[in-house]
Amino acid sequence: MKGLEKTAVLKLLGRLALLAGAVLLGALALGPVLWRGQVDAFYGRFTSPPAGSLILGTSRAAQGIRPAVLAARLGGRFDGPLLNYAFTLTHSPYGPPYLRSIRRKLRPEVKKGLFIIAVDPWSLSLTGPEVAFPEEQSFIGQLHQVSQNPNLPYLTRYQTKPLYRLLLDYATATERLHPDGWLEVNIGTDSAQVRARTARKLQDYRQLAAAQHLSAGRLQALRQTIQFLQPHGRVVLVRLPVGPSLLQLEQVDQPNFDLLMRKLASNSAVPYFDYSAQPYATTDGNHLQRDASAAFSQQLANDLARILPAR
Repeated sequence: MKGLEKTAVLKLLGRLALLAGAVLLGALALGPVLWRGQVDAFYGRFTSPPAGSLILGTSRAAQGIRPAVLAARLGGRFDGPLLNYAFTLTHSPYGPPYLRSIRRKLRPEVKKGLFIIAVDPWSLSLTGPEVAFPEEQSFIGQLHQVSQNPNLPYLTRYQTKPLYRLLLDYATATERLHPDGWLEVNIGTDSAQVRARTARKLQDYRQLAAAQHLSAGRLQALRQTIQFLQPHGRVVLVRLPVGPSLLQLEQVDQPNFDLLMRKLASNSAVPYFDYSAQPYATTDGNHLQRDASAAFSQQLANDLARILPAR
């Protein structure tokens, strides 16, 4: 019996050793993914250090404006690092929750920052009454720690995949969040794929247009965002390029939007650059293709170079 018991104990120890080895290998493989902030399309922005300059907006800006391109052209003219802190229409329309998150992300001592605020009708619209902002219930509204690595509050509350899925998804992801916050999206861009995506996206935004209204509360939050950032550096309003069908919908749904933005920019003493009708290639009528985002960011950098003080 003692021999049998010894054999059983050895088998149990062997299995425990295999399990511990598997856990260790998993941790070694997963650790770099977590450390580099490549868990999903958002996490890395909450593990990077506090920023000196920011790009703000929704997924149009997240995919369309590359901090590295701006920094290469304008390096030394603003306090760094420049972080793309734009998320999605669900998470980061302008409102009190987004403004609170911006306050947490910006280094308080910054005086020469560059702040690019991407605007469009959807980021200033709301479904339902003005008393509630839905993003209040998301990580934008609830995450207080926005510059720690690893960011355990985010991982425990907002990252819901099993750990093994993080490795699999990282290896096969079409989205890659760069350390500077730019979201690179690699999907097919042949004409048939783009037409199909554009048709679906246009239908989504038609439904939004029927349900939403231009929000006084979001406009007020945008003004407050500008006012908060101005003591920290140069603020610029930017309207990104979109496909002609979506632009036509925006012009029909909110025909006075561009005039409203020009008035807001004038009253706030900030520049306003409108690129909405410029012919950059999109993946779906709404987001710039990867190569187009580089070309657009270069154009934006050149335009910014004319208004920013030289080094």
